[in-house]
Amino acid sequence: MSEFHISVPTDVLVNDLAIIASLVIIGLVIWFYSEGTNRVMGTGILGIVIIIFIYVSLIAPAQTKVVLDDDTLIVSIPPYGHETVKKEEIRRIYIVDLEYDENLRPKSKKFGEGTRSYKKGWYKLTNGRDAIMMTTGTKVVCLELGDKYIMLSPDRFDDFVEELNEKFMAVG
Repeated sequence: MSEFHISVPTDVLVNDLAIIASLVIIGLVIWFYSEGTNRVMGTGILGIVIIIFIYVSLIAPAQTKVVLDDDTLIVSIPPYGHETVKKEEIRRIYIVDLEYDENLRPKSKKFGEGTRSYKKGWYKLTNGRDAIMMTTGTKVVCLELGDKYIMLSPDRFDDFVEELNEKFMAVG
């Protein structure tokens, strides 16, 4: 069994930390410049928002992974999605550059997060089909299933492609 993770790009991490710092500052302002119920409600609600944001932006990305077994591929992207795929369900595996293949380019986000090249979660593609994506660039491994795609570009990309070649099918 092999595990492949995806690292959060530095620019995304810096943005997330800046947002958390801003929320903490807002919480301190609310705490010191309000009284009574406003103070308690304001800092309480903001505290919940900060906890959720810390989970989504710092904790969950550390749990994002792809697990390859002999006949199963598991994609885990908390809290956005979890897919388990058997070898027989995969029609085709190939490498695609999303910058040049407009047909497979994400058109809209259904449930997930992302920037221009960093994407995690469910997306609607230009061709109208759905894809669960875990990518940090435009070069991705595309697993074509019956009704959807799985698009992955984990750390150690070349090792991941080699494992797919060995355990599933030739990557075209």
